[in-house]
Amino acid sequence: MKRREFLSSCVTGATVSAASLSLLPIAHAGNKEPKRNIDPDKLSKTAYQQFIPGKLTCCESILMAGCEALDIKSDLVPDIALGLAGGIGLQGKTCGVITGCAMVLSLAIAQREKEYPKKMMATLQAAGRIYEAFKEQVGSTECRTLCKLDLTKPEDRKKLQEGVKEQTCTKFVQVGSELLAKELEKV
Repeated sequence: MKRREFLSSCVTGATVSAASLSLLPIAHAGNKEPKRNIDPDKLSKTAYQQFIPGKLTCCESILMAGCEALDIKSDLVPDIALGLAGGIGLQGKTCGVITGCAMVLSLAIAQREKEYPKKMMATLQAAGRIYEAFKEQVGSTECRTLCKLDLTKPEDRKKLQEGVKEQTCTKFVQVGSELLAKELEKV
């Protein structure tokens, strides 16, 4: 399935193909899947590897690590998260770690819950718990506040690459990946 077709199917909910089914779980007896065993250390290490050595954004890194933990493979990952970098399009708003976590939770819950109202509520509640816990642990949810940079400015993007990303943002990736692991154990 091409990206345009995939995105169209997401909007209309009308198209299901073999490619989009790769995001769905394999059915288990009684429609109950076995409990997930998410290794928080492995998820955190994978996110770090994607973030620093892999040179992805925080959102892409969390999404990649979460999808690996859920055994989700898609050509859209991590690209679908790219626009969320720098607090959504470099605007300094919600940290990409949180938006990446929300994306992974959406996929994880969709694997298990088919009824839309239940799926929506479970996803919103889980994402809200991560948002609040992240804010409590690091003091903010805003990219600009956390990294102390205005990423719309070229000089601040340079500072990010020259050290702020590794010295500051890696701790947010670690906190987010640990929170995500805890939530994934629940869903």
